Amino acid sequence: MKHLIRRRAQRKSTRDLLAHQIDVTLGGVALALGAIDTPEGRADARASMADIEHQGDNARAEVIRVMSSRVTTHLDREDLYRASRSIDDVLDNTRDFVREMIMWHAHPGQLATTALGQIVASLKELRGAVASTNPVDVREKCLAARKEAGQVRRTYQEGLALIFGKELSMDTLKTRELLRRLDVIGLRLAEGADALLDGLIKRAI
Repeated sequence: MKHLIRRRAQRKSTRDLLAHQIDVTLGGVALALGAIDTPEGRADARASMADIEHQGDNARAEVIRVMSSRVTTHLDREDLYRASRSIDDVLDNTRDFVREMIMWHAHPGQLATTALGQIVASLKELRGAVASTNPVDVREKCLAARKEAGQVRRTYQEGLALIFGKELSMDTLKTRELLRRLDVIGLRLAEGADALLDGLIKRAI
C-alpha cells in the first residue's frame, strides 16, 4: 500500500508537464536572444537549439501520454492538446528563427530583441496560468499572455513600417522574414492562451 501511495505521489499531473514544456520553450527563446546579441556564438547556438527542440518534443510526448492515460484531467483533453500543440509550435518557430538568422548571416536588430522579450513575457504568463489552481488567476494570466502576444504583432508592424521606409535590399528582406517568424510565434501564443481559456469555460459550465 505504501508503495502504491508513493507511486501516485511521484506521478506528474498534466499541469506540471505543461509547465515543464513551457520551461523548455523559454530556454529556446533565451537562446534565440543570445544568438542576436552574440553573433560569434551562433554556431554553438544552433547545436544547442537542436538539443532544446529534442527536449521539447519529449515534453510534449509526455503530456500526450499522461493525458491519454488519466481518467480525468484538470481541463478538457482537447483544450490541453491544443495548448500543448501551440507551445510546441512556438518552440518550432523559435528554432526556425535561429536557423534562418544563422543561414542568412542576418542581424534582425532591436525590434527582434523587443519581440522576443514580449514572447518571454507571454510564455511566463501562460506558465502561471498552467500552474495555478485558482480559476480567476488562470483567466487573468491567460488574458495577460494574450495581451503580450498581441504586442508581438505590433512590434512586427512597426518593423514593417521601418523596412518599407528604406530602400529595398537583401538585408531588409532578411529582417522582414525574421520579424514575420516572430509574428507567427505571437499568433501561436495567443492560440495557446485561448485553448486554456476555452478549457476553463467548459469546466465552469
